[in-house]
Amino acid sequence: MTAPVPSLRAWRQTLTPSLARRGGGKFQILVGLALSCVAVPASAQFGGSFSIQSDDQFRGRSLSEGRPVATLDISYDSPTGIYLSAAATAVATRHSGLKMMGYQENIGFARKVKWDAVVDIGVANSSYTEYFSGGYSADYTEIYAGLIVHNISAHIHYSPNYFHRNVSTIYADIDGAVRLAPKWRLNGHLGLLTQTSGPLAQSARRTHYDWRLAITRQVGRLDLQLAWTGGGPDSDYYANRERGHNALTFAITYAF
Repeated sequence: MTAPVPSLRAWRQTLTPSLARRGGGKFQILVGLALSCVAVPASAQFGGSFSIQSDDQFRGRSLSEGRPVATLDISYDSPTGIYLSAAATAVATRHSGLKMMGYQENIGFARKVKWDAVVDIGVANSSYTEYFSGGYSADYTEIYAGLIVHNISAHIHYSPNYFHRNVSTIYADIDGAVRLAPKWRLNGHLGLLTQTSGPLAQSARRTHYDWRLAITRQVGRLDLQLAWTGGGPDSDYYANRERGHNALTFAITYAF
């Protein structure tokens, strides 16, 4: 027998300020890690957050050319298990000041099943302006499905147009969280991206991996986070330079 998901917003608050972008990357706002929320009564909830990050790291690559970003996220969780969210991100560019970098929209459905597990499915869409690190406008849509058990979340994402037309990808990721103390938590992420069709960039590989380790401290309604991210095997490339994937980032998030 199944039951509606108790409180997606409460789960979201266990995630990193990168808003997860369903992908441990940045629009994985879908569902968080159900650490201790399975007993929360189901009710419709509106919520959101505002975050500032030193760099927008997404699946082991910088989307903001290593520049700071600010993101506003609005979400709605229905007691039926349907959830909606939308986000907008601005970047402090090197030469043009503050510019809008991207927008994300998400609709999904989560359902609690046996053994305190939650099945999660949905669709996420992301659109980027020429101010993201690719230097041109781009967008992609992903369909995802996953399972969340206690403090572990695993998802598979399929995109038929991953940042480019006629380029399809499959991305698998696993996220985990541990409460170190009442106001401290440790989050980990591993991901593997495989290009299944479409042309490859010169000397690029079809499979890429990424990882993330973050520690977060709650201060009132603020979350302060320090994260170490990386990926490979190819280097990242932006601002006309080849760069490594490893990055240390800081973020502050206010939830409302």
